[in-house]
Amino acid sequence: MKDICEFIYSFFLKCFRSENKKENQVEYKKMLPKIRVKSKKSKDSFVSSSNEENTLQFKYSDSNTKLSIVEEEIIFPSKYLNLTESDPNFKFEFTKKKLIEFFESEIKDTTHYKPLVNKNGFDIYIKESGSIFSSEFPMIKMFYKIPKSNFKTKEVNIKLIDKYMNVPKKRLSWDTSIKYYEIIENLKSKENEEVYLLHYICNSPMFFVSERDVVEKRYDFYENNIYYDFSSSVKENYIPIEENIVRITEHCCLYKMYEEKECFNFISITQVDTKFKTPNAMLSYQLPNNYKKWYDSLFNAINEQNKENDKPEASEQNEQDEQSSERLTSSETN
Repeated sequence: MKDICEFIYSFFLKCFRSENKKENQVEYKKMLPKIRVKSKKSKDSFVSSSNEENTLQFKYSDSNTKLSIVEEEIIFPSKYLNLTESDPNFKFEFTKKKLIEFFESEIKDTTHYKPLVNKNGFDIYIKESGSIFSSEFPMIKMFYKIPKSNFKTKEVNIKLIDKYMNVPKKRLSWDTSIKYYEIIENLKSKENEEVYLLHYICNSPMFFVSERDVVEKRYDFYENNIYYDFSSSVKENYIPIEENIVRITEHCCLYKMYEEKECFNFISITQVDTKFKTPNAMLSYQLPNNYKKWYDSLFNAINEQNKENDKPEASEQNEQDEQSSERLTSSETN
């Protein structure tokens, strides 16, 4: 097992999901491939890809099953798969149904996951054997709850928290760990579902560690009022790597948020190669502290914004429409 700093950076990757300084934006955009330059697309359409790439594998539903065509639709066209996912021996299908099944099985797994640390309200576990996405790097599983009473308004809900976590302008308004964040392609955008490509750069957590970046494909969706998020890296050379920045390989990152009567629940499962080694003892110290700092910043930003506005947020549907619009706009301005 490689004791990798991915545990520290998994914190950055799943918790630090984009406006950079203007000079950095200009310099970086000169390096981007033509694939990022596209005409405006309808929010309900896929970016152009071959018929083969958009092949749907599904079963028709009937009155006796919950299975639907949407659940069996292939989420990511083949051009966005990384080397592992493109391997003929890799059998996992990227459908909503399969992703939920995989995530829930990992959440319930108490056999392979061993306790790593319980601190600051975070329960963190490690699975040394990895996953179907990689057997070389461990999986880190995190559970966290926050009481609703921590928020200054009753208008806070999962979709509002999602908005502050994932919409670029909202994220950059409070997350100082992010140096650069941009939606480079919007593959699909409709009610309760988003499929897109991200590129983001994380500031170094230590002076002797280079900045890290990642180019990932993401699928965000809601199922029974539960928020799910899956992401993994695209191929290493999908866009150029900037000088003095190390590219992370994100094998598998899953996120789940849901609401209970008195609290909000957060669960993440991450498997990342950050190209930097660190001992488990350091992880046990760093992870809960970093998680706590990040979530506190998120919740404080929500409280401050609602305090300034002094009015309820828009309806859930309007929030979703605004989030989709902001994501799409961010992608199209490139």
